[in-house]
Amino acid sequence: MYKQLGIACAALALFACSEKESAQTTQPQAKAPVTENALSQYKTQAKALLANIREQKPASELEKESANLVATSRSVLSDFVTKYPQCKDYLDALDKAADLIPSLPLEEIESGYHEDGKLPKYSDPVCYHAKDLLVHPATVQAIAKLGFTENAQYQDAELEIVEVIAHFDQVERALN
Repeated sequence: MYKQLGIACAALALFACSEKESAQTTQPQAKAPVTENALSQYKTQAKALLANIREQKPASELEKESANLVATSRSVLSDFVTKYPQCKDYLDALDKAADLIPSLPLEEIESGYHEDGKLPKYSDPVCYHAKDLLVHPATVQAIAKLGFTENAQYQDAELEIVEVIAHFDQVERALN
């Protein structure tokens, strides 16, 4: 609990410092702090969501948290496309489906978005890691919409976020 509070405080401090700096800087280089904020925010939200899944918080709370993580992922993906334009078509198609994905049956999310059945081909493996920053929390959102009636559903949600944190590490390295 204290560790999560410390992470949240650190993220807020970084956000506050970056906001002040961004307001003073009008050069195009202000883009870098935005990326750092989106990345930092994503990491903090993902870890908090994972902790709350492990604590088996109510489905409504986990649905809201995972939706917030999806929203943050869209900011990260936007920044990602700036650095990796070869991912644009792939990630734009995903972004267009972002609001729809959590309402789909879990099997359709798996085949259409985890396995890329509904997405265009990508030319660089780094695109795949970025895609998962949205798909995994959207899957948790879909699971939460169905409700957590069994322990296995919490375990499935936990595995989704553990996996997205691994993909996040790849994306973070690619952006830094």
